[in-house]
Amino acid sequence: MITDAQKQAIKKSWKLVVPIAETAADLFYKRLFELRPEYRRLFGDDMTSQKRKLIRMLAFIVKSLDWSDAQWKDVVSPEEDLLLVILALGRRHSELYKIPDESYDVVGEALLWTLDYGLGDAFTSEVRDAWAHVYTLLASAMKMAGSMAIDTGDPIKAREAAQQRGQEALVMQASEAGVDDEQLGLSGEAL
Repeated sequence: MITDAQKQAIKKSWKLVVPIAETAADLFYKRLFELRPEYRRLFGDDMTSQKRKLIRMLAFIVKSLDWSDAQWKDVVSPEEDLLLVILALGRRHSELYKIPDESYDVVGEALLWTLDYGLGDAFTSEVRDAWAHVYTLLASAMKMAGSMAIDTGDPIKAREAAQQRGQEALVMQASEAGVDDEQLGLSGEAL
């Protein structure tokens, strides 16, 4: 769960990143390649597009934090659904780019270093903890998506299998949290 205080810390700090977005992207990749020089080969010579993708993704994540608790039932298009976007990204990183799970820790380290360097005193422990928490949640979702890749050869069957796995995961998570279908008002409803 992401608290309101964490959301506010991220949104406030992001407003400080926006004016230095290009520099932040430069710093991020510079630090990433310092930590893992072998990662440089995973990217093309011209990093302009990749840097834009990074900033756009971070902006999308921050924008997604604006969802209020009251909006949880709202219909969201797949391109605006943070979880769907993150799951697709995780699957691509795993299947297409063959990114190992351990790389997520290094990327998180580079991100936090970039924010610390770029924001200076504004990067308080509260802000650091908020960004680290959100990054950890998203990285976990991406790793999960990569590990649950479904290759049926048939996109319809793949979608159905993914939906089934998602439903099973939701039921398991609710059960582990001590919440059953009746408490949720879902008794008798098929998931």
